[in-house]
Amino acid sequence: MLTAQILEAFSQRISWSTMRVILKICDLPVRRGWEQTIQKLTDEESVRDDISDKIEQLKKCYDNHLLVNDKALKIYQLERKNIDKLIAALKKYKPENTAFHQTYPFPLSDDNLKEVDFSQKLVEIRDTKDSLVAIFCTKRLFIERSQIDTEELNEDTRKDLAGYDKIIGIKEHYRQFFDVVVLSKQRNTIEVRVDITGSLSSEDKSKAFFQTIQQFNNLSENIAIVKTPLQESINFFPLIDNLYESDEGKVVELAFITDEGSTKSEKMRKGSVDLRTETYHYAGKQAVDHITSYRLAISWNIKICQRINSQPELLLPGRAQILSNQTQYLDEVYILNCSSLDDYEFVVEKIFDYLE
Repeated sequence: MLTAQILEAFSQRISWSTMRVILKICDLPVRRGWEQTIQKLTDEESVRDDISDKIEQLKKCYDNHLLVNDKALKIYQLERKNIDKLIAALKKYKPENTAFHQTYPFPLSDDNLKEVDFSQKLVEIRDTKDSLVAIFCTKRLFIERSQIDTEELNEDTRKDLAGYDKIIGIKEHYRQFFDVVVLSKQRNTIEVRVDITGSLSSEDKSKAFFQTIQQFNNLSENIAIVKTPLQESINFFPLIDNLYESDEGKVVELAFITDEGSTKSEKMRKGSVDLRTETYHYAGKQAVDHITSYRLAISWNIKICQRINSQPELLLPGRAQILSNQTQYLDEVYILNCSSLDDYEFVVEKIFDYLE
């Protein structure tokens, strides 16, 4: 059934807490965890005629979710005439049929994904009121690390491993990713959003950006004769100080260097405390003349309706080495935990507000 298919696809990509918010937005019943909720909704889908509109809304949430949830973002500025030229050409372009189209917008089964090569494929061009969106699918090797419970091992194996404090298992498997290029109809920008669902490694993320940018540049030249539209992305580094010094949202992660050269890193995602005003951080900051921040994450608590809140997050993943460069340059940010397109656009608006 469609409901089970939607929820199974969601379960591969988002946390249960985010799923709860989406279900409440759609006015659908929520049970304890994925399994019970899938069973409940599947049962209701088969007996209730009045639930079909809500399921259709859930499907729309899933379609939009592919564009916004857990993305690494680069933004490029272009002349308006070139963006308009690209939009006009892409509207007329029909992507070739690929193996991904067998189940798109849902992911391929594990068995079918194994048969697909690693090349990136354009699967959809979506025209919306505010933008034109190109969606690409690709297969990537995903490495999962988890701690092994030695109590589940046989006695001989436990004896062999007795000298180790932790046993880590590494499991490699393939996963389908959805990367997105967004041409704005309002701003003079093109966004490249790489899918980082499930904590994609830094190396794989860089490869994904290279792959997506190269694909889009080649497509642009072939269908619109616009050569290499994606060249130098904007610098996000000024956002770190601008947001830290503001009263925006809640700072949940911060890394900085003091005037004495000491490097500090702080995280506080649970609870309502803002790191800017947290007792230890505030007292420490008062004890030094200045701190130089190079990494920051900020979240917002957005009220959707009664008892429903979402908490999108913006992470500026700088490293201390940036500070030793003549020009501090950060070309990507992460936008995380979005429950809707509105969440994502809210964060992007904040980016532009605090870059100006």
